[in-house]
Amino acid sequence: PAAAVAAAGGSVRTRVSATGMAGAGAPRVSRDASQTVTIAPAEGTPHTATVIGPIHGLGDTNMGWADAAMHIHSQLPHVKFVLPNAPVVPVTLNGGMAMPSWYDITSLDDRTVQPCAGIEESRATVTALIEAEVAAGLAHDRIVVGGFSQGGAVSLFTGLQYPHALGGVLCMSGYLAAQEKFELSPAAAATPVAHFHGSDDPTVRIEWARRSAEHLRAAGVKEYALKEYESLGHSASMEEIADVVAWLQTRLPPP
Repeated sequence: PAAAVAAAGGSVRTRVSATGMAGAGAPRVSRDASQTVTIAPAEGTPHTATVIGPIHGLGDTNMGWADAAMHIHSQLPHVKFVLPNAPVVPVTLNGGMAMPSWYDITSLDDRTVQPCAGIEESRATVTALIEAEVAAGLAHDRIVVGGFSQGGAVSLFTGLQYPHALGGVLCMSGYLAAQEKFELSPAAAATPVAHFHGSDDPTVRIEWARRSAEHLRAAGVKEYALKEYESLGHSASMEEIADVVAWLQTRLPPP
């Protein structure tokens, strides 16, 4: 089962050092009853944009991406990061063993055609986080949804069905899951998508990423950028994280 988790895109630690969490000008970090981690701008720094994510993958938790989020926040100090935790549920791929998962994965075959039971509930979870930011006063175009692997799939599935154009959708080593259930919202066609993917990924194959990009462009997504990283497997490199930062700086610039 452990090998299957790794193969399905489980716990992946990015090779990025954490930014210090204490001291003058440090972000305000909190965890609520649902174990959602929030990295908010430091006292005195206006909060003018939010990233829902990076949303973690199968078998991982939000702590697997907390260091990377802290690093990215250090480059975007006006941005709040909200990192949710997936529910612990049985996963068919792993013989029904319960683990953090945003939806069921039945096999290592083409994921785009699997039923992905539970993905609608996860979409509702992420949508509620978006709505909370809107209710707090943020414009839709100041919100980005993004994640890694299964979290990237949930980001595409949620962000591109959301009834308003967002600031962007970020997908790292992910794919469009549950294609038969997916319907691009007219407004979301204008939401820019940045998809970063290792060309040597043995878990979420690069062909699935390319097909997802083709499918969503054909569906009407106006801006879908897929960048491939040679020799990168199912992981995130320093180069990729730097590209994520650069993209977020264009999508969520300081006011």
